[in-house]
Amino acid sequence: MSKQPTNGNNRELLVRQFVCNDLFARSKIGPIFYVLSALITGILANLHDPLSPIFGAALAILIVVAVARLTTRPPKNEPVHIEQFIIKHWCFVISSVVTWSAFYSWIVYTYGMSSAFLFGLVSTINFSTALVHQFSPQLKRAITCSLLCLLPSVLIMWLYQPSLSIVTFTLALYLPYLVLTARNSHKEYFNHLDNKLDLQAALAELEVLSVTDGLTGLLNRREFNKRLAVAMKICQRTQSGMGLILLDLDDFKTINDTYGHSVGDKCLIHATAILKRIFSRETDIIARVGGEEFAVIVQSNNEDEAKQSAKKLQEVFENTPYIDNTETASLRITASIGIAYYDGNESRSAEQLYIAADNAMYDAKNSGKNKVITA
Repeated sequence: MSKQPTNGNNRELLVRQFVCNDLFARSKIGPIFYVLSALITGILANLHDPLSPIFGAALAILIVVAVARLTTRPPKNEPVHIEQFIIKHWCFVISSVVTWSAFYSWIVYTYGMSSAFLFGLVSTINFSTALVHQFSPQLKRAITCSLLCLLPSVLIMWLYQPSLSIVTFTLALYLPYLVLTARNSHKEYFNHLDNKLDLQAALAELEVLSVTDGLTGLLNRREFNKRLAVAMKICQRTQSGMGLILLDLDDFKTINDTYGHSVGDKCLIHATAILKRIFSRETDIIARVGGEEFAVIVQSNNEDEAKQSAKKLQEVFENTPYIDNTETASLRITASIGIAYYDGNESRSAEQLYIAADNAMYDAKNSGKNKVITA
């Protein structure tokens, strides 16, 4: 799956989460119908007055299991808990299936052809068919439960109700259909799920590409503008400060002209690594906003603190030359840096703050380069 940006383990976890959620979503109707079918079948067989112990026990079990199935919610993205939920879910399903199958087999054995038999027969066929469709994500379990639902009553008819031989024969022919249907549903389910995950991965990758710079992986100018506006609003709300640092690599055109654009690109990646090393806090925001221009939002208590961060950046640039072994080149890269501070109480807009930092950066460049100037 070339479009999937996550590794195999993450994809497997996503599949398990989808299966987990689907098993729960597909379990919402079945438990109720098991209870209703048992209730109606028992009433049709006159097992309610007086209450038959077998009828009462089957109905009670189905009610308890139904409540458990409907109230046990799937976990979120926790592999161990997901697996535990799936196992618990199947225990509930098997409990419902075995209870219904045993109760209906007893109805077949005791009453033979009757209204209770006919209603129960339709319910049993519906349950066995629903099991292979609804729970096809886990093929073997779906087939096992479907056969558990249908086979016992078929065997009882064959052994003890010879007058129902045509029904027995018809149901026997229906069994291979259930197995084939389960296999087809399983295949269709995972084809659909693969397509869905591929689409999600492609959309996620597209979203990343739309907000990042392709060369450096940093935020692009458009996304940075959004983040800057948000950061200023946070400062207003929390009465805190932030520094906006803009830097332009000095003499970058000379590097491109002398060594070629491939070396120029490597210098930009080198600059990116320095920026990430200096501004590594979760609150720090770094972007490439132009050809050789970068921007940083750094949370600061005061203007001096923001300026110290910029000074440290300048020193690291100055003392960390770019070394290209393939080109046998060692390039000293410097940067002209401008700073604008925002304390949260000003009425300046994001655009005005950016212009102030930009003007300071060009003042640094025009006054000799490799300098830090505060707006």
